[in-house]
Amino acid sequence: MKTQLAGANKAVAASLDSYLGPGEHVLWRGKPVRRDFVLRTWPLSVFGLLLVTSVFIFETVILTTEAPDELALYAVPFILFGLYMFAGHFLITSYEWAQTEYMVTDLRVLIRHGIFSPSVTVYSLLGLPHTLIEMHGKSVGNVMFKPREGDGYGPWPGYSNMWPYAPDYLVGILYVQNPERVQQVIEQARRS
Repeated sequence: MKTQLAGANKAVAASLDSYLGPGEHVLWRGKPVRRDFVLRTWPLSVFGLLLVTSVFIFETVILTTEAPDELALYAVPFILFGLYMFAGHFLITSYEWAQTEYMVTDLRVLIRHGIFSPSVTVYSLLGLPHTLIEMHGKSVGNVMFKPREGDGYGPWPGYSNMWPYAPDYLVGILYVQNPERVQQVIEQARRS
């Protein structure tokens, strides 16, 4: 089940605590590791640098030849987009980090994520697919929800795929410290 945070309820629903049911106990809660979460989009900077460099060359050619100077104005949207790709996306992912929170209870996994309009995705532990660890450093990694091979599992309504992962991955718990511990908490709660 995916619940959008409404404008008036944002302040109240900003914490995942407001989604807890009566008698539901929190087994683990956390946020992504800021540095790793924000820097995960670094490849975009490479393309941004290429675009900014190309626009700079274009501008140099236009302004140093007999071409009409007005042609230089055509590069404005490209330079803005290139600057976003080069560095601006780090500001957006930093803001996204501030909006991201994870919680594992004895009944569910709750994930608050999004940039400008955060939403809360709720997974029942009983309907949760297989968990898989993807390490991104010594003690930082993702707990991804992935169907087991041959189970015929597909995303249920309300489950959303997470870019840039392949479509068979569902939104996971991304860039957390000690993901093995988080996976262990989830698996123990599923068995209880």
